[in-house]
Amino acid sequence: MKRIFTIGSIILLHSTNAYAEFNFSQPPTQLSTYYSAPFQTVQKVKKRLIENGFTIVAINKINEDEIVTISNSELKATNSYLATLHLLINHKRQEIRIQNPSYFGAAYLEEQYHYGQFKETLNALLLVLGTMSETEERVEFKKLASYKFMFGMPKLKDTISIAQGEKLLENLGDKHIAYSLKLPNGSTLVGHHLSSENISFLSKINQRQNRQILPYEAIIKNREVTILNPKYYLALSLPLLSMQEFMKIATTPEHIERNIREAYKIK
Repeated sequence: MKRIFTIGSIILLHSTNAYAEFNFSQPPTQLSTYYSAPFQTVQKVKKRLIENGFTIVAINKINEDEIVTISNSELKATNSYLATLHLLINHKRQEIRIQNPSYFGAAYLEEQYHYGQFKETLNALLLVLGTMSETEERVEFKKLASYKFMFGMPKLKDTISIAQGEKLLENLGDKHIAYSLKLPNGSTLVGHHLSSENISFLSKINQRQNRQILPYEAIIKNREVTILNPKYYLALSLPLLSMQEFMKIATTPEHIERNIREAYKIK
């Protein structure tokens, strides 16, 4: 006989098949920004991701931690920044964290998003990770489609044009690119390495456990490179930070933009 346990938004069906899945029967009041899971080695995570339909786009290291960037057909079909998810293997905390596609989907896809849209991806991740718990970072579901940190701050549409021209991807040096991913609509999603100085901003605000917000991504489309305004992306990705904490990294958005502009200087 099956035993059913309800834990938050997940229904675990315990049977001889050890089947588990997310339940999207009713939209929540809030969405968690990330899920956490028990620690696994990068080798084990890679194997399980591939077995469950994911493509490993890249693996990048920040100090002792690994950031695994993944994709699948459901994510790529969005033709957006949601084409990839970042998964952090945190050795010090013995934890895995991954971006919640429901959260970022509600933000990036706006009115085109419907709750449960990424059920296939989340159920596959549950098979990879075994257990997924909501983290403390969360935002009201209804606010994500028009998210901004506060009045006067940038929103999703307030992207920044970085460069224009031909062969933009080809002109990038290897040291600047963490990965590139061709999307179905012909655009290219590019993950960028940031300088060690830029990466250090997470330590200043005690957010090393959220290194999965990196690499910083750009989209190349119609001979133009654009990025999400860092003031928007950082606020969306770190929703618990106070104004005082953001003031500690007040120069970081400008440094990120400058860092990526440098990468696209045509030689």
